[in-house]
Amino acid sequence: MTLTDHIRMSNAAPDLLPAYIPIFSFELEQTDYLIAQKEQLSRILTPTGGNIQKIWLTGALTSYEPGRQGEIIRIADPTGAVSLIIKPQTLDSLEPADLVPPLFLSVTAHPEKNTGSDNRTIRWIVETCRIATKQDRDIWIQAAAGSLLNRLHELRKGLLSGDLNEEMREAQTHYHIQYGHLTGFAERAEKALGVIKEPGPPVDPAELILSIIKEYSGPRGIHIDDIQKYTRRAALADELVRNTIRNLVAEDEVYQPAPGYIKLL
Repeated sequence: MTLTDHIRMSNAAPDLLPAYIPIFSFELEQTDYLIAQKEQLSRILTPTGGNIQKIWLTGALTSYEPGRQGEIIRIADPTGAVSLIIKPQTLDSLEPADLVPPLFLSVTAHPEKNTGSDNRTIRWIVETCRIATKQDRDIWIQAAAGSLLNRLHELRKGLLSGDLNEEMREAQTHYHIQYGHLTGFAERAEKALGVIKEPGPPVDPAELILSIIKEYSGPRGIHIDDIQKYTRRAALADELVRNTIRNLVAEDEVYQPAPGYIKLL
């Protein structure tokens, strides 16, 4: 599959508000230009001229640790990793116990000026968080690559003509971006796209649930809440899991020895 094919496929990305921009972590790691706005969320200006208020990241959760301003999660994509602050209310149906690496997560976040003791200028505050699949991660890579290459195309035209728009002129002045840097940025996108493999067979909810019951049941079986802790890691919706369990009961694959508990027949 060519680079153009990958970018065309990025149109299959999930519908999100236009404000949420998919952006590779390597560019976020280089970003230190924060634009504070009165009565509005702050914005960042990235090295490629992205003027961004909210970001969308999908990648592998590598750590989940307590912090003074909230829990700190670290999400890695094929270009690097980003640390973000996540608060309990952001988890929605998830629980801290669900966030155990290895795990794919998809998050949206906005930037704030870092008021902590370290020397980082920007901290990222998670707004939404959900468990994702490898396919979700691959779709995000395609979207992030498409977004980056669009900015590089505009930046290239501006540098060659000397007619940069305001954001790109500020970015070029702040980050000292030259024409030669653009190839390196594009190569990072190409390398990220290279990790995408052909999709494997979809997860069969019934097979997964039966394997969980078999592996983790105790004398009374396993509680439905505990089943869902494992199925969430496969990005299965709780409603789908409950419906599948009801079907398994109706088909005499499992039974309920006690309220809320499921056991193999």
